[in-house]
Amino acid sequence: MLFFVAFLSPFFEALSDVIESLLSNKTFKHQTTMIFYISMMNCVFLPLVLFCGMPTIPTKESLWFYLILAIIDVAYLYPFYSAMKVIDTSVVSALFALGEIIVPILSYFVLNDVLTLHQYIGFAIIIMASVALSLKSTKIPKLNRAFYYMLFASFLLSLRVIVVKCTMNLEGNWINLVVYPDIISGILPFGLLFIKKYRKDIVKNFPPYLKKFRIFALDEFFCSLGLLCSTYALDQLSPVVNSGINSMRPVFLLLIGAFLLYFYNIPLKERITPRILVKKLFFFVLMILGVILVV
Repeated sequence: MLFFVAFLSPFFEALSDVIESLLSNKTFKHQTTMIFYISMMNCVFLPLVLFCGMPTIPTKESLWFYLILAIIDVAYLYPFYSAMKVIDTSVVSALFALGEIIVPILSYFVLNDVLTLHQYIGFAIIIMASVALSLKSTKIPKLNRAFYYMLFASFLLSLRVIVVKCTMNLEGNWINLVVYPDIISGILPFGLLFIKKYRKDIVKNFPPYLKKFRIFALDEFFCSLGLLCSTYALDQLSPVVNSGINSMRPVFLLLIGAFLLYFYNIPLKERITPRILVKKLFFFVLMILGVILVV
């Protein structure tokens, strides 16, 4: 049951990626506007958490951790949305696996989490498959700039995993790790309104936001479910194993993207020709093998 819940996290995150790809590429021109309206929805489905348990009053020490987590939750969105404008959505999602380089290192030094040989091999396979997906050409190994965007985003999310685990060890209530960072991250983007150029674009795009409010709400619903499953799993799994499972995100995303295209004719920023599909599936199968070795 624990692993089932853990695998639900990348599935819900993939559904969210599909929606955010459509919103980022077709609704808003500037990433900051997208970040504002996405973050503003953070608390809408927070009551869902109450079905799993009640939050407790945080300690003074843990408040700083919640603030760090909230800042990461907002900050990683900028390079993430920037990458979505450059390369296929499933490849962007696959590049989150770059964090697999960082998680084992941080986990070892901060949490004394030691990997086995087959886990190192699994991480190496996941990383190589992710890098191969971002190559512009098979002849000249020139990396797409989305690779560098996602390297930064992956670093932030890897840091987040370790901070979450440290906070759990401090407080012992995983519900707090969903509630408090979500509330703070929903407030932080309002600071963008104090910057004139960002405020003008946010106000200008308010009508398109209202027009697509249901889509934003659906995106936040999937985000909330993904965060809930991920945090619950991380409470009982090591950061290394949890990160390995999250590498399944691009596999789910490619399947969802293909389903929407062929059955509902909803195109994503995703090239799904037979040749490209075979290439992606090959590297995604390698990533699945890497996940099996890690888990």
